[in-house]
Amino acid sequence: MPFIWLRQRLVRSQILAPTPAAAGGDATATESPAARWPAAAIKVPSLATATRDYARAIDADTFDRLGAAEHRRLSLAMGAEIWAWQRARRLTSQTPWRASPAREERCERISAMQQMMDDLATWEHALAALDAETARARIYDRPVPPDLEVPSAVMRLIEAKRAAALERAARRQTRTDGGGGGPTLVPDDAVHHPPPPRKPI
Repeated sequence: MPFIWLRQRLVRSQILAPTPAAAGGDATATESPAARWPAAAIKVPSLATATRDYARAIDADTFDRLGAAEHRRLSLAMGAEIWAWQRARRLTSQTPWRASPAREERCERISAMQQMMDDLATWEHALAALDAETARARIYDRPVPPDLEVPSAVMRLIEAKRAAALERAARRQTRTDGGGGGPTLVPDDAVHHPPPPRKPI
């Protein structure tokens, strides 16, 4: 896989403990209702339980009706990165990620971070899908969906991937153009002239 060294460095730098995530009145809200539901007042489930409950709600098509308080509970348990990844998977019609209750939670968080950093295509397709959804909302005068909060480590990988693709395209164009738009000119003095023929004796 490309950028393995960068992924490994970024994974080690991530905060693996749960962090308050965006959760509002719908499935894609980005404003935190912490003032109304302080984290201390919410019983935060384990990562395995939260991802299980989330997956069940998605499968039953009831997630959007759970309400802001339940979204807050699930997002707090998952943390901002996994919460955003779940949304990216939903935007690309993928099944939700579920943590294993048989494994240590810290190990599952590391595994999730590695998976989401390996699968850059999911993030790129999710961003494209969100752009299309935003365009439709503006055309039909509907509320515009909030941005997808792509983790900074993932965004750095996406940017590195795009930069590498542009560099490869530039090299291919250079070869197509013959190394710069035409044959290389050689000064006359550098041209090898064969010696004149010898006179007969």
